[in-house]
Amino acid sequence: MAQKLIAKGFNAKALKGGWREWVEAKYPIEKK
Repeated sequence: MAQKLIAKGFNAKALKGGWREWVEAKYPIEKK
């Protein structure tokens, strides 16, 4: 259930071109 909601949110943001911001917000990645 949670995975589906996450996937939905990810797809929605990706379509808007904000997938990078969404991913970084959900899963902080150390920038090199």
